[in-house]
Amino acid sequence: MFFLIDQNFSLSYKEILQKINSSDSYTDCYIYPDLKAFFLNWILALVNDKNIALMDSDISEKEITSNNLQINQLISIDTPKQFNSVRELIDSIRNSQSEITLFTSGTTGFTRKFTHPLKNLVRKINVSETRKDDVWAFAFNPTHVAGVQVFFQAILNQNLLVNVFLAPKDFIIDSIKKYKITNLSSTPTFYRLLLPLKESFDSVTKITVGGEKSDSHLISEIGKAFPNARINNVYGSTETGPLFSSQNDEFFVQEKHIGLIKVVDDELYIHKDLFGQNSQLNLIDGFYATGDLIEWIDDEQRRFRFTSRKNELINVGGYKVNPYEVEDELTQHESIRNVRVYAKSNAVLGNIICCEIELHPDTELKEEDVRFFLNGKIQNFKIPRKISFVDKIELTRTGKKKIV
Repeated sequence: MFFLIDQNFSLSYKEILQKINSSDSYTDCYIYPDLKAFFLNWILALVNDKNIALMDSDISEKEITSNNLQINQLISIDTPKQFNSVRELIDSIRNSQSEITLFTSGTTGFTRKFTHPLKNLVRKINVSETRKDDVWAFAFNPTHVAGVQVFFQAILNQNLLVNVFLAPKDFIIDSIKKYKITNLSSTPTFYRLLLPLKESFDSVTKITVGGEKSDSHLISEIGKAFPNARINNVYGSTETGPLFSSQNDEFFVQEKHIGLIKVVDDELYIHKDLFGQNSQLNLIDGFYATGDLIEWIDDEQRRFRFTSRKNELINVGGYKVNPYEVEDELTQHESIRNVRVYAKSNAVLGNIICCEIELHPDTELKEEDVRFFLNGKIQNFKIPRKISFVDKIELTRTGKKKIV
């Protein structure tokens, strides 16, 4: 039975058992992208109750020193645990006393580390007989919280992971067909780059969308491509893990979060009790300002929608422009595969709206076509003044659109 299938290698549960039983050291801070060694090293730490930090290879020297990290420091295990079966090894992972240190993506500021006891990361994992045949497309960066959640969901149920993170579209489609993938979890950017599809896929029964703001149009298009899938739109962070879940772009504050969630000037604040262990947080009366802006749909029923990141709003001549509003409209054009809206300084207006557009193959658009498409859909000052057509929009280490 396989645990992981990649474009370049495969890793079985039997091989994991053999490697773990023959090893007596692990790396305290482990760096992706050596994915096979990454998982083996991580599992070795977990089953021996050792702590480990998961990092990306492009983390900077400044980020490393500011977080007091030592890279690739080999730690010896005096009496490493031995396992007679894969089931015994999996049970050891579930009951591990390890702590996992993760890092924010750094897309809107300096990277910070957050440490989570393993029990906090796995407490919401659904382990049951009904999940034994699940096959996961591993479409998140494995060093970030969403990827960690998928890893635990798969390994604790002894499922197969098929690594499609940043993989070509054809490989993703072929993998869904070949391995009959049932679970697909990734960012809105991932789905926008995957769609449209020439056929639908019945094997996929669960879709999770998270890590960025989504919209009802995208969720509708995902539903057409995967007609048998239940679609969950999830909000969470490195600091908290998953917090909210919805079948569309509307979220609901549960009873258990009352008193731990508040909104000030449309910004979401989260209480420290929902966070991992971290001393770098700037707290106000025990609450952390997330920088995520929301709008209430029904405050009595505690229903809301995410609108933007606070620091991403663009001031154009005194008007505030939400770049996601412009992107949501543009991505509904049948020729546009992906788009990034950003600000450029302007002596008169303060900023002007600019955008980069990635087209679907074998399609053409001109600047005037884009402006004509937006005319009447959004206010005139929100329509981009500068439009660039690019071969590919650059993504972050977590597979999101990079902020300009």
